[in-house]
Amino acid sequence: MEKTLVVYFGGQNPSQSTMTKVAKEIAEMTGADLFEIKPVHPYSKKEEDCVNEALRELDSNARPGIVEPLPDLAGYSTVILGFPNWCGTAPMPVFTFLDAKQKNGELAGKRVVPFVINAGSGPQNCITDLKASYPEAALDEGSSFISGKYDSAIPLALEWAQTIM
Repeated sequence: MEKTLVVYFGGQNPSQSTMTKVAKEIAEMTGADLFEIKPVHPYSKKEEDCVNEALRELDSNARPGIVEPLPDLAGYSTVILGFPNWCGTAPMPVFTFLDAKQKNGELAGKRVVPFVINAGSGPQNCITDLKASYPEAALDEGSSFISGKYDSAIPLALEWAQTIM
């Protein structure tokens, strides 16, 4: 039986984020396993400070530490990857996670289906940057949902998730 894993990064306040809620709903609906990418050093809950941290990481191409252990992707046929759009791309902890999986050879041919939560800007370079950084993964086009509209994001995300299964 093919298994699916939902991997997500909840952002600066993961317990309250639309991303976390959407990822959990998708996992529940699809019967997928769930894994949260957690930074070793949590981001500031103050918006301006968090944006500045994210920009510094992006500018230096940082790979911030994430809490281990990480899941072994070998047992999964599909990875649904959720994250917020930070500064026009995926947050650097997402790159940390994918770098670790690439280093272990776990991305080769793996179907990765991204979904991006944004504040109205769309996915911008999120998907393009992932495809450029991880060409050995079978990255789908994915989808994007607006974070301020949690009540509408959930049904849209669930409808989308059914189409990729």
